[in-house]
Amino acid sequence: MRTTVGVALVIICLGLTGCSLFGKRQAARKDNPKPFLGNETPPKSDTAALPRDNSGPLPGANGVLAGLVLVEATDKPIRASIMIKNLDREETKAADLDVECNDSGYFTIPRLEPGKPYLIIARANDNGELISRTMYVKPPNPTLLIRLDKRYTTASTPLLPGMPLVPGDKKATAGADNNQDHKPTVNIDPPMPLPDQGSQRPGGIAAPSPGAGPGANPANIADSGGFHRIPQPPVETITIPSPPAPQQPQWQNMPEQGQPGRAAPSIPQGSVRMPYIPTPVPSCGLYGNRLDNFALYDLDGNVWEYKKDKDRRCRLMLLDFWRHNCGACLYGIPHLVELQREYGPYGLQIVSIACETGEVEQQRSYVRPIRNRCNINYQTLLAGGPRSPVLEQFQVNYYPLLVLIDADGTILWRSSSDGMDERSHYALKKMIDDRLVARQSQP
Repeated sequence: MRTTVGVALVIICLGLTGCSLFGKRQAARKDNPKPFLGNETPPKSDTAALPRDNSGPLPGANGVLAGLVLVEATDKPIRASIMIKNLDREETKAADLDVECNDSGYFTIPRLEPGKPYLIIARANDNGELISRTMYVKPPNPTLLIRLDKRYTTASTPLLPGMPLVPGDKKATAGADNNQDHKPTVNIDPPMPLPDQGSQRPGGIAAPSPGAGPGANPANIADSGGFHRIPQPPVETITIPSPPAPQQPQWQNMPEQGQPGRAAPSIPQGSVRMPYIPTPVPSCGLYGNRLDNFALYDLDGNVWEYKKDKDRRCRLMLLDFWRHNCGACLYGIPHLVELQREYGPYGLQIVSIACETGEVEQQRSYVRPIRNRCNINYQTLLAGGPRSPVLEQFQVNYYPLLVLIDADGTILWRSSSDGMDERSHYALKKMIDDRLVARQSQP
């Protein structure tokens, strides 16, 4: 009995000792936690409390454009101004972004939407001449190389900030005149007192007597003051004959060409006949997504100009940039022939631009057989070589490239570099049908 009681007391003591040790181990664990080995995740409260960088790019707008601007003629960097326009948001009315390069020609444009089309227009002042370059880009692209030259500059190219529109224009130079200090060109000294008139008279002749007042007769003063009257020499009258009446210029009396004996219509007095300056060929004026004008030669050597030769009933113009050895280009010609035949009466005008190389006769030999074989029923032009300004400003980097333009010259749609399959041609036809048939009526 005594043995049993002793054993029970020993067991109770050991149990109390173990509980106290277990409690110390738990406390030690809380005071000294084990190191993080990567197999545990922090609680949500810790991640939610992490600070955010508000100065960084916004979510979904982390595209970056960066690169270098050079002068194409010398390959030297130049300080330029770059205008960037978002082509995917034509409905927005926000002003275009203008970014300045540093003195070494490097630039960085952050916080753009990746994958979205943008148009950049780089301009610089090279020894008093405006040089520029227009490019279509999609961010992110941190390795852009922009080469500027004056042959890419047209009448629609935006000027640099502070650059006058016309030399000597008052509007352009008003800001410069206001900043200058207007100083008199001649220093005006205070008036000096005149010497005594009596001392300056020759021969010691005295001044007139004070009795000669304002109402005195000058002749009497001369007689009474001892002045010797000097007779004035007679003035000889010279008669100047009136100038002859101006003769009418001979070019106004010349008969019109093709109508001998018929005089040209009289020109109102004060009018000026401006000389006719033909548009250079090839040439192109494209500002942003707005086409102003371009001129190319057709297959017969005649000049085709967008402003003059465009059909006035044209509501939509579809430009097709293609090559004779491009399979995808030849595949799309029957679709274009069908579009011209079906929607031509409603205001569609298709203009194909063959982007060939070689001499002019060689380019014609490539295009004419295809035109005859495919029964092309729309206008066909020659791009004028790989350095043509039309190809440069439209950024033709792949074939075929289709560009849809409305009657005001605004670019509505461009085909992608993936090519034109059956679904793409159907989408293009649907777009043309909605604008010409469903939304508008034929006049």
